[in-house]
This record gives sequence, structure tokens and C-alpha cells, in this order.
Amino acid sequence: MDLISQNIVFKIEKICSLNLNVPKTVYVPREDTYLLADAIIKIGIKVGNAMEIGCGSGALSLLMAHLGWRVISCDINPNAVMATKNNAKNNGLESKVIVEHNGIGDRLKFGSNLNLIVWNLPYLNPLKADEEHLEFIEDAAYIDIDNGGWSEKLIKELKKSKISDECVILLLFRVHPISPSSPLSWKMQGWSSRRINYLIIGDEKLEVHAFWKPGFNQQPLILEECESTMDEAKLLSTKGWNRVVANKQLNGRGRRNSLWDSRSGDLTATWLISKSMLKDIQIGLLQIEIGSIVANALAANLKWPNDIFSNDFKKIGGIILESSDVENHIRLGIGINKDSRDIRGIETSGWVEKFDKHNNMDIFALIDAALSSRFEVNCIKSDIKYLDYLENSWTSLSQFLSRGVSASIHNNKFQERVVKLNENGSLDFVNYNKIINSDEIDDINWRYFV
Repeated sequence: MDLISQNIVFKIEKICSLNLNVPKTVYVPREDTYLLADAIIKIGIKVGNAMEIGCGSGALSLLMAHLGWRVISCDINPNAVMATKNNAKNNGLESKVIVEHNGIGDRLKFGSNLNLIVWNLPYLNPLKADEEHLEFIEDAAYIDIDNGGWSEKLIKELKKSKISDECVILLLFRVHPISPSSPLSWKMQGWSSRRINYLIIGDEKLEVHAFWKPGFNQQPLILEECESTMDEAKLLSTKGWNRVVANKQLNGRGRRNSLWDSRSGDLTATWLISKSMLKDIQIGLLQIEIGSIVANALAANLKWPNDIFSNDFKKIGGIILESSDVENHIRLGIGINKDSRDIRGIETSGWVEKFDKHNNMDIFALIDAALSSRFEVNCIKSDIKYLDYLENSWTSLSQFLSRGVSASIHNNKFQERVVKLNENGSLDFVNYNKIINSDEIDDINWRYFV
């Protein structure tokens, strides 16, 4: 008996109009399909070889084929495989689309020539045993799995594969309510990421994220020992995502050319950040934004303007920015202690409190991916705006303040409250309804309530 099916038009304004026949049990293109389609169009990757996992009706595979991609489509639903094949033929795209009855697991192979992998991840929470289930094939299109979701399973499969260094992974997640599949899993595994677009439908928020290896696997310069990674960075090429990391730094410098105390095994590294990514962002705000990125990567805290603190209010690291008018890049230096120590009478901490099984290269990889996500210049369009910097930075600072921290300006006996971060990176305090601004670290005293 023939399956019940419906005919729909999948139309992308000024791009294509595809006539699709969608059988019963096959996912019908919806808002999430159009959201992912928009991301495919705007992502900016040069066309090449693509794979769509869970192709359903074939809408996205046919869109990519229409744009010039050579596409491998796969689905565990045989009805979806049939639908995609027929729809490709009926729209004159069968020569550009190969369809396989396949899914994530041992059978699905990721070729080394892939430039793009696309998946509209199933995002409904796993059903309990006593909840009503659909047929298995239908459940697979909608329902995520436990233990990190299908997203985590994809990460593991890619780790076993030899995908191209240029390959980009484009995934749709439900981020609210939280699903097992999460963009965070990729960040923790050392992948760079950018949110391409998002959509709110009722009480659900959907996001499309692009993932890639930092620098598309362009490796950092690794030194056993050097005087200063900031000075070594001056010798780096300015093409691509360039950074230098040293196991031991002899003469590192901190704020105002102070000596940065470091030991063998600490993280001491410098990145080149292209000024083309910064637009109208002032250097003071940039410093705080970078601090917030590093703090979030380490599950630590940002103390204004450039210190990374542990949860018990001990410094574990800091950042420094250097550049000149003739340079097209900013040199970003980061120093993170491995373990606790006394530095000039001040007790400090290190990352081993939270990441006891990690070495300095593991910590470097976490921070490298986080910085690359925001600042790497590549084919993946960045939509970061001034207000995003301001919001992200203030969120990190306010989290630190909410942990039992107060600040005093000009020795006013802690009568002020920090109420705002300005576009230049300075802080606004309120004192008896009077706003006081400060951009000088020496003007501010901090008090911690442990």
C-alpha cells in the first residue's frame, strides 16, 4: 500500500523554489529547516563537498546542490532516503546528490574531502518509558538521546575520522529548554564556534552554530623556553590564526611593564588578533571582553580590568594587550598559573584546582578555541557587535561582583556600588546618587567576603 504523502513548496526568496513530496514518517520542512537553510546561505564557505545527516525530505541537501555543492545525504529512515532521491530527480538535481541509507555509527564514513557537514539535530528530550512514543523511525527524527545527545556522538565519530582541516560543522540546537545536545560540548573538546543565527518559537529558542578547528588546524608555534611570548609573537606571520606558546617564559611582562612571575608548566602564550575583527571597539573594552572569554573558558572569574580569579578570590592569571599604530594586529598575552604560590607576599592560585588532570597545552587548547571563536578571521561570518561586547563583558564582571565583592574608589570606605561598564571599558560607581567614573585601576580598592 502506498504511503500517505503531501506535496509542499520549499521556497527560499531569491534563491530557489523546490517542489517536494514528503511521505508519512518523514520530517516535513518547518521553521527550524528554514533557519538552517538561512545559515547555509549566509555562512560564507566556498562551495565544495557537503554531507547532510538526517536529510528527511531532502530540502537542505537540494538547496546545497542548487547552490553548487556536491552533496552526500543520509538518513536512517528508508522513506526519507526514497523521498530525497525522488525529490532530487524531480528538481533536476540528482547528479549532485548521492543518497545513502545510513546514520551516525560504524556505517557512516566521513570522507577526507568534506568541506561542510550539516545536521538539524533532533532536540526533543528523551522520552521516559511510560511516555507515549511514536514509531521508532519517527522518534529518531525528533528525539535526542542521553549522555551528551547526538551532538556528543558526532564529536566522537569525527574524532575517529580523518576529515579535512577545512571542514566546517553546521548544527541546529535547541538551547531553551535545554536539550542533551549542546554547543558547549564542542567548545570543551577544543572546537571553535560561532552562532550563525537563532529563532524563538513560543517558549523554545533554536540556534545554528558553526564549528571548526582553531585556525582550521593551523598549529601554534610551540617553544620549550623563551624570554617573552609577546616578543616572539612579533616574528609570527600575520596570515591565518597565529599564536605562540612556551612551556617556560623567562622575562614575561605584565601591566605597566611589571615582571610576570611564571614557572615551567604554567600557560604563557600570545595570540595575534587582527584589528579588522575589532571594528569600533575601544581597547579598554576589548581587554575586558577577552578577560571574560578566558574566565568563562576556565570556569573562573574576571576581576576588572584584566585579572583572572579563582572562586576563592585568588589570582590565577592575567592578560595584556600590546600594539602600535603601524601594526595590523594586536598582540594578546595570557599567563595562567598551573598551581598556587606566593608572589611578592600575595597568595595566588592555579588551574589545577578545577583541571587537575590537564597540562598547560590542554589549558591552551581551551582558551585558543574560545578566542578563535570570537576573533579568528575566516570564511565564517562574525556578527559580533559593539553591544555584544558590552553585554558579555558586563555579565562576567557582575557575576564576580555578585560573589561577595565590593569596590571603593578614592578610598571612600566602600560607600559606592559598581553599576555600569562603559563603552571605553571604564566603570561607573554610584555614591549617594552621584555617578563617579573610573578607568584607573590604582583608584579602586577591592574587598572580598569569603
